[in-house]
Amino acid sequence: MLELILLPQKLAAEKALPYVLHYDAWLAAGGGPLLALAECVFKMLAPPTITPGRKHRADAEKRRKLCSATLVANLIVTTLSPVQYAGLAVPLRNGKLTRYDRKDFNADALRLVIEEVEKAGLVSVEEAVFKERRTVVAPTSRFRQLVAAHGVTLADIHHLEGRETIELWAGSRRSGHKTPVDYVDCREADTMRAQMAEINGVLNNADILLDGQQTGPVHLVRKFRVDQHGDEARFDRHGRLYGGFWEDLPKEQRHLLTIDGEPVVDLDFASMFIQLAYCRRGLQPPSGDLYAIPGLEEHRKAVKSLMVSLFFRNAEARRLPAGSKEALPSGWSMERFKAAAVALHPAIAHLFDTNVGFELMALESEILIGIVLDLGSKGIAALPIHDGIHGGGQPERIGHRDNAECQRRQGGPVAAGGRKADP
Repeated sequence: MLELILLPQKLAAEKALPYVLHYDAWLAAGGGPLLALAECVFKMLAPPTITPGRKHRADAEKRRKLCSATLVANLIVTTLSPVQYAGLAVPLRNGKLTRYDRKDFNADALRLVIEEVEKAGLVSVEEAVFKERRTVVAPTSRFRQLVAAHGVTLADIHHLEGRETIELWAGSRRSGHKTPVDYVDCREADTMRAQMAEINGVLNNADILLDGQQTGPVHLVRKFRVDQHGDEARFDRHGRLYGGFWEDLPKEQRHLLTIDGEPVVDLDFASMFIQLAYCRRGLQPPSGDLYAIPGLEEHRKAVKSLMVSLFFRNAEARRLPAGSKEALPSGWSMERFKAAAVALHPAIAHLFDTNVGFELMALESEILIGIVLDLGSKGIAALPIHDGIHGGGQPERIGHRDNAECQRRQGGPVAAGGRKADP
């Protein structure tokens, strides 16, 4: 829904690397073949240099071995996933450990292990670019040969408990530089954490395949935001779900997805942001296309992007965003567009330029989570995307639950479109 305003997570964090897997410190070996491979890789690493006559500290050696095994588990997903990741994006910034980190090892230990694995010829490393992308580690042909020789599969991967699923970030959306907030637990976060545990449990018990191949463990998280550190922790802004490999899957590949043997059905909300704005006012939206500005009927995609952008400003817009002018007919300015938007939706015009968009986004996510939980309770696994779901089954089997949840949350019907993914 906001594809022209908010970049997908991987594209925003890993510019020019669209299929980079993000390192997960909670991935571990859950099967014999992977345990054997992790042991093999660790033996290939040169031990760190120490003062002659001294022994390696037992705790440091244990930490180094654990770090190596976790890296190998991540590289297995990078190597074997049908998503065909270009590499593994690894955070190596030093800092105080927070609720988002494993306490078993830190960035220094991980950095040293990556250097050793690179020297062993098992990975190549592309250094981080400040504020643009993390260090990217890619498996080499030698690592792939070891994987094949040990007979490792994605079924050997296990996801440990303990990773935080409710994340809070501070920083500017425009700069793209965000940092995690180590908030204090509260009842609201506990409730959402329980919801995420239920959703992840349903998805990990489902048989989710891409092109008939295993896809590995699923661990979704919700990300909320505040403007800057020191602001009161709040969970009513942003709140979207991240971590699913299907989120950035090109449309032409979605037909390759199956859930429990059934092809996926795409279901998305129609004109959701406008409908949520009416919901905030306690009003029913008018019937028909909510983006149908007179004179721009043939430019709906540009209208949608510009209309949504009005909710993500805290000052009156003076000019069209970059790229928008070319997408509109000659003679259209930001002033003219906003006047047309106000004329089309006078009941919600006061919400324009108030930066309410992230709160609407959080409400959208609450509706989505309610749908996914309801479907899961009925034995239907659904893959959430930002403005809809991929579900296994017939559209009519899923769609009526979408509308029921929207009506419950908003007090009125919300249109949801359903279709099987096109080959």
